[in-house]
Amino acid sequence: MMKKLKSLMLKTSNTIFLYIFFWNITFGQSIVQKDIIIYGATASGVTAAVAAAREGASVLLIEPGRNVGGMVTGGLSHTDYGDRTVIGGLTTEFYRRIAEHYNTHVFNWRGPEPHVGEKILKDWLDEYGVEVMYEKRVIAVEKENNRISKITLSGNHQVSGSVFIDASYEGDLMAKAGISYVVGREGIKDYNESWAGRQPITFTSHQIDARINPFWDDKEKKILPLIHQKPMVGIGEGDEGVQSYCFRLIATDRPENMVPWPKPDNYDPKNYELVRRYYKEKPSAGPLIGFWPTLPNGKSDINSSVGISTNLLDGSSWLYPDADYEKRDSIWQWHKDYTLGLAWFLSHDPSVPTHVRDAMKKFGLCKDEYVNNNHFPHQLYVRVGRRMKGEYFLTQHDLMQDTVKYDAIGMGSYNIDVREMQRSYMEISRFPDMKAETYNEGYLSIPVAQYEIPYRALVPKFEECENLIVPVCISGSAIAIASIRMEPQYMIMGESAGVAAAMAFKSKRPVQQIDVYALREKLKGYKQILSLKDNPYGNWNSEDEIVIDNNMKGYTFFTGDWQEQETVHAGRFEMNFRYNPKGKSGEFIYQPYFFKSGQYKVFTWYPSSKEYEANVRLTVHHSKGDENLTVNQKTNGGKWVKIGTYSFEKGFQQALTIHGEESKYVIADAVKFEFVKD
Repeated sequence: MMKKLKSLMLKTSNTIFLYIFFWNITFGQSIVQKDIIIYGATASGVTAAVAAAREGASVLLIEPGRNVGGMVTGGLSHTDYGDRTVIGGLTTEFYRRIAEHYNTHVFNWRGPEPHVGEKILKDWLDEYGVEVMYEKRVIAVEKENNRISKITLSGNHQVSGSVFIDASYEGDLMAKAGISYVVGREGIKDYNESWAGRQPITFTSHQIDARINPFWDDKEKKILPLIHQKPMVGIGEGDEGVQSYCFRLIATDRPENMVPWPKPDNYDPKNYELVRRYYKEKPSAGPLIGFWPTLPNGKSDINSSVGISTNLLDGSSWLYPDADYEKRDSIWQWHKDYTLGLAWFLSHDPSVPTHVRDAMKKFGLCKDEYVNNNHFPHQLYVRVGRRMKGEYFLTQHDLMQDTVKYDAIGMGSYNIDVREMQRSYMEISRFPDMKAETYNEGYLSIPVAQYEIPYRALVPKFEECENLIVPVCISGSAIAIASIRMEPQYMIMGESAGVAAAMAFKSKRPVQQIDVYALREKLKGYKQILSLKDNPYGNWNSEDEIVIDNNMKGYTFFTGDWQEQETVHAGRFEMNFRYNPKGKSGEFIYQPYFFKSGQYKVFTWYPSSKEYEANVRLTVHHSKGDENLTVNQKTNGGKWVKIGTYSFEKGFQQALTIHGEESKYVIADAVKFEFVKD
């Protein structure tokens, strides 16, 4: 009797299983279950996936598009970072793999060509057995007992897991899970942030340097395209403002790899009336899209660096974060049409000066990049999307005053970098009349020191969700996120989120209640930089070898007007160097931290050129006094050049000065101190 009952139950169970199986196939629904579900294959999502898989969890990485890497492979190859001492863990490994690919030293390039970067990231995912699901958008989120239980994706695919990570730029999984968030910028009074709110009109390099009437005609007052229709709020007030978006084009001037600028199907020259008027006012101005080789193999990732650029300032970015997918797609297409249309207008429209058209035709898109997307980047540069309101809300004060956190899971180091929010106009008194003139608003670049990023800013409030971590749309004000939003920092937070998610899965605890001390110990074991207390250089310098590059702000300073040049010389140490131009004078000073007192061999590194100087003056400030000497920067560039052996005391010390003189073109790149073993 018992055997018959068991047989009947087995048959019944098999029947139910087959019914569910065929029901799923018939109705197109597939159910996938993994320990960790990650939405968004940005670089942050990739490091989260690798970190979680490394901890032994099964991982599914879901990407709405067809590529992995987000902006790191989608146009922002020349990656922004501040003080590299805060970069550790998998992010360091990424840069090391870049260096290995190009057979050079780390940070000689800020990043790889897009197809190289994507291969590095895909290889990582393959090494750790991470499954990737492409072209799937999150449609709905189901929660049970304050936990995400299942998400429905486009195509009626359903996915369940124990812990979820939203690593998307938009925060769609977070929003559909009912997590509190904010869009737009706060005012000064909201969190007592001095740089918050609408900014005064300032004349930086990102301002329009011409007087342009914003109206088609002064009678009807119809506003030109590319100008925001909404009036500006008062200075310091909050609004719905979101940093402008753009596409970062990957371009080349090498004919054998160049695709001429294509004319977009929706091209309308009237959209560029503002550009036409600009060149009428400034006929000698150069191209609004600039090319210089910021990437290997003669490529450039093109950024917005002038008043009229690839940035769209018409308010379309303000609508994007909370828009539905259909509206998002239209905004995406408008940015693409605008960008290609601008390139076409600058290279073909007769109203554009000849020298600009000729310069634009010398470069174009790359044949070997984005071959599945007509050589155009796959990722819109969503500088800021939604921002979670989680367990801890970061503000300007966390970047400038309260920089140490007991639950730090990584560090940040970049200027508070706010790209223009909008293009508007003001009434200006031009005696004897009042003139309406077009201006950009919102640009900020405010230096900050290194700061620690708390785990609490990556998790929602406990009462809202217990199994979600958000390493991109983290909890913070518009001002705080303006510094945190850099890709290396997203990757750092992604790795930490992946480890935390695996811990939450294994311990069956809410993400807010995992052992943060144990998390920090794990991250330290993976060489993530949580604090500079033990080593002020992070992972980069040791007791026996200290290298100080010109871009390490905490260890260098200068007087005068030392200019920065990026990637232009193959003999540079890292991605840039400083130079003191003829006609100027000043000093460039290196102030390293010595782990111990003793004798050190001192080396200098500089690119060499016949236009540089044969007798550049240096002063070594050692424990027994100062020694003056000269270096010939016409020769021996692109390698370490020994200048002597000297004694230095433990601690911070002004160790070497390069003297810039009015009659000389002087280079300041890197210096090295090698401890002489007893």
